[in-house]
Amino acid sequence: MAISNQKDIVRRELLTMRKKLSTDDITRKSGIIERKLNKFLSKIDFNHILVYSPVNNEVLTIDIIDFLIRSQKKIYLPAYLKTEDSWILSEFKHFDDLEPGPFKILQPKNLVPVNVGLIEVAILPGVAFDKNGIRLGYGKGVYDKLLPDFKGLKIGMAFDFQIVDKIASAKHDLVMDVVFTDKEEYFLSTSQ
Repeated sequence: MAISNQKDIVRRELLTMRKKLSTDDITRKSGIIERKLNKFLSKIDFNHILVYSPVNNEVLTIDIIDFLIRSQKKIYLPAYLKTEDSWILSEFKHFDDLEPGPFKILQPKNLVPVNVGLIEVAILPGVAFDKNGIRLGYGKGVYDKLLPDFKGLKIGMAFDFQIVDKIASAKHDLVMDVVFTDKEEYFLSTSQ
């Protein structure tokens, strides 16, 4: 079976499971993950961080963003730049400064592209992560294109059922350094 077919099967199955989560489950489980991640972030040195705006029952990030604001970190979000027909990273200023972009993903209203080299930590959602840190997204390649040679710390966030034994991977797939779930933390890089 081709890699893309294997990925599609895993993607469909896990998206169906995630879609069935109640709002209460998402809030409760996200809270557990966010507290773990905030504790972890408070122990590392960084100033520039990429976060995501959750959609489709992804792990929430509002408490993480609040923590980062209080910690006076520079926060960036993925954003779609229509004039360039491409995804960029743009600085997050405030929740009131967001508007829906493609796929109803909230992004800054006033887009100012920043160089990915500025980012020291990237917090990423995923449809699934395997126990080796391979990330499976929606199949659009947004993060693979945004962070092709990213050298910073890559942190995945997912609900525990989104961790699978193995995902068939391609050369361009992102590999996480750590993945936080509501039940476990998976430290995957040798530097941790």
